[in-house]
Amino acid sequence: MLRLIYNIALLAALLPILPWLLVKVVRVPGYAAWIRSRLAWQTKEPRVPGRKPCLWLHALSVGETVSARPLLRALRHRYPQAILVLSSSTRAGAALARETCAEFVDAHLILPYDLPGAATRLSRRVRPDLFILVETDFWPNLLQALAARQVPLLLVNGRMSASSWRFYRWLRPLVLPLLFAPFSFLAMQTRAEAARMVALGVAEERVGVLGNLKYAAAAEAAAAGRGLERADLGIGPEKLFWVAGSTHAGEEEIILRAWQRLRPEFPALFLVLAPRRVERAAAVLALAAKGDGRAGLRSRGEIGLDLLILDSYGELAALYPLCDLAFIGGSLVPAGGHNPLEAAACHKPVLFGPHMEDFAEISQDLLAAGGACRVHDEDELVQGLRRWLADPAARSECGRQAGELTIRRGRGVIAAHLATVERLL
Repeated sequence: MLRLIYNIALLAALLPILPWLLVKVVRVPGYAAWIRSRLAWQTKEPRVPGRKPCLWLHALSVGETVSARPLLRALRHRYPQAILVLSSSTRAGAALARETCAEFVDAHLILPYDLPGAATRLSRRVRPDLFILVETDFWPNLLQALAARQVPLLLVNGRMSASSWRFYRWLRPLVLPLLFAPFSFLAMQTRAEAARMVALGVAEERVGVLGNLKYAAAAEAAAAGRGLERADLGIGPEKLFWVAGSTHAGEEEIILRAWQRLRPEFPALFLVLAPRRVERAAAVLALAAKGDGRAGLRSRGEIGLDLLILDSYGELAALYPLCDLAFIGGSLVPAGGHNPLEAAACHKPVLFGPHMEDFAEISQDLLAAGGACRVHDEDELVQGLRRWLADPAARSECGRQAGELTIRRGRGVIAAHLATVERLL
């Protein structure tokens, strides 16, 4: 009955957005093929006869894919004859998965919408021996279809913020059987989140904390070395290099005003502004063009700029080793924040705003270690930047603390996850 109610609600929600989807199909190149995949009109057979086990890992989007990469690498090493299937739910996540995870996986799928019947067909085609969900993207029909086939389900890097907990608590009779009961084990990011899951009604022996994969992913990326040099950006070693990564609408204006205020005092200050959605790069460039200084897009390859707008996916992480300090976007506006560990793992001091709900534990760890600074508005952003720009020793010490925290917290995380996979298989 619960699944029937869910499916009726799902179809009712889908119908009003169909005209909007049709408009995107017409206007956005490649969107028609994407929608065909999400509607389960195209699903290739991922299995290879004679090879086993089949491990299916699902990563919603970019952040989840980054977290999943070290686990995929470890699974490939631990199970060389296994079939590894990776699925994505967003275009950006799918693009990153194809670019960075192809060497580990045998098949990459676009997860279809959770329509009645689609999940059953997909589970029948993949026939996994274990399903691993990274962080979020719970789809009841898919989870129930896998559980019906007696497939063990593992949640890794699970999150349940205080606001999510309040929401789930009111809907406990619905969310517990539909979302969480099918899982064999739920590995949460923090003990507080594990306790919330138990309070929701999940058996205590099916909940635990294995460590945060984001620490392992950040440490791995930092150890991999640089993919870019400052010369690739047209800047020399004399520049003070500030990266503002994964920014949202409403933040770029604050960042640009802060940069303009600091330029008279630090004329060598070079800013790379990386909007979370690269489709917004032209709009951000238009904002930047209103101020002083030469601004341009990364894709144009211009040199002699004062400010660069990053308009491609995949390069932001390669910029953090080159910069002097970083600001983490999605935090001065209520967007939950983004991952500060990509910069911290490169021994860079990080600033972020008050809205780091999606990375609450990580941001608190960095603040406690002395590797980060929280700012609440433009004035505090300017003050925080000025302090580190004027004091290289303090800047270096904050970066060292951030890097050491990332390495320390990343130890043993992958081993703990592999042991859980082994147990469930």
